[in-house]
Amino acid sequence: MASLADAAESAPVRDGRAVELLGLSLQFAGRDPIAVPVSPPGTAAPPFTLKEGTECRAVVHFRVDGPFVTGLKVLDVRSRSGAEVGVREVLLGDFRRGGPYELALPPERVPSGPRARGLYDVYAALVDGDGHVLDRRDYRFEIRKDW
Repeated sequence: MASLADAAESAPVRDGRAVELLGLSLQFAGRDPIAVPVSPPGTAAPPFTLKEGTECRAVVHFRVDGPFVTGLKVLDVRSRSGAEVGVREVLLGDFRRGGPYELALPPERVPSGPRARGLYDVYAALVDGDGHVLDRRDYRFEIRKDW
């Protein structure tokens, strides 16, 4: 059985989409937020640096262009050296036409240790309750010992 992550990776963004992913940012305690440089699928965004072991909160910025969307989820799939190393799926809820909406996801800790350091390829997708990929963006980050 295919997972939602597999479906989002292989599925094209739905034509006439009802939701547009406007951007992503990361918030850290005691630091300015980082705007995540994203690119369309198939192109490489320039990587940004994350310090290992820090706690951060992702913030999703999007707009609903259709009449409404139900069961909206954000899916974040991380790969390193071509192997999937993590998937995060967060239910955002139901939204009516409008926006831009800005939602902060639950905080998470950046992995730490020598084995966690390196370059990660990530894609973030907005998926509706029926599993349709409404929009998707790719980004890259590198985990280092220090900023």
